[in-house]
Amino acid sequence: MQQLLYSPIPLCLAIEPINLCNAQCFCCPYTEFAMDKTFTKEKMSKEQLTQLIEDWASLLKKYNIRPWSAAILPWRYSDPLLNPNLETVLQLADKHKITISLTTNAISFGKRQCDILQKYIHTLTKMYISVIGFTEQEIWEQMKVKRDKVFQSLEFVRDNYPAISKLMKIAIKNRSQKVPSDSTVQEYRERTLGKATGKGSWMSNRLGKGDDVWTKPSNWKPSEKSFVNGCGLTPGKILNRLEIMVSGRAALCCDMSYDRNFPKEKWDMGSVFEIGIAGVWKNLTKYHKLIYDQEFSKEKLNLICNNCDRAGINSLGWTLNKTIEHQTFRQMKKFPKIKT
Repeated sequence: MQQLLYSPIPLCLAIEPINLCNAQCFCCPYTEFAMDKTFTKEKMSKEQLTQLIEDWASLLKKYNIRPWSAAILPWRYSDPLLNPNLETVLQLADKHKITISLTTNAISFGKRQCDILQKYIHTLTKMYISVIGFTEQEIWEQMKVKRDKVFQSLEFVRDNYPAISKLMKIAIKNRSQKVPSDSTVQEYRERTLGKATGKGSWMSNRLGKGDDVWTKPSNWKPSEKSFVNGCGLTPGKILNRLEIMVSGRAALCCDMSYDRNFPKEKWDMGSVFEIGIAGVWKNLTKYHKLIYDQEFSKEKLNLICNNCDRAGINSLGWTLNKTIEHQTFRQMKKFPKIKT
């Protein structure tokens, strides 16, 4: 049987450079925390972002990672277009031949942002546009964004920055989980040179207290015969991606990307600004191995994953097959010569 591969370094960085978004989506933790002004004022400095990316770039070189194979996601729950140091991120990505992927609600595509994106467009792979709601009223209720503003912004990019518009992948969805009508999707297709598609059944449970809509409390209890032995979040995702909060602290996955949900006394893999990416990744890898261990141990009774509905559980039939397949592709084909 093939063995699960543990990369000595992350192959993707997901960074929260600033705790700021211009939307308040019903399904996003940011909406709750945005009420605290001390939270929204937090951001990484230009020097910290530079330190972080240069540190990772040196590791990519050390482990012989192919140019343009590693990726940075310069956002977690923030909108990347609001990052005052977005150009610094793109500049460093260009310098070290690292790709960039963005997700935004689209309303901040101004001339300044577009000029920066156009300058470094060769670093950009995809640009995801998230729209929640079908009608003007629904979009306002579900993400506190005006549809007219989204339309104007998309048209501005289409008419003035066609190369950027072509990168767009617009996803139209709704709290109802229903697929939008063809006419609703067509409204967005007319305003982009990229793609627009409707999504249904898009919500999935996440780690948290549960609100019976977006998240549901897990009723499963760990035991010697029933325990976490994997992760159901995109097979292998946590083994490749390093999630970094605005403080520099590392998180296990995208569901844990907030200091306030997981205080230091409960979860501490270290800060990239203190022990570097190699240090926090080493700590995370130990946790990865505990999660994916197919044998029971007492440590499994205290896993953060025990409260997450995405957890893979042995008694419910979870196996490593998909994760191994994904890891083999990611690390042996796309990244063929990782030095260990």
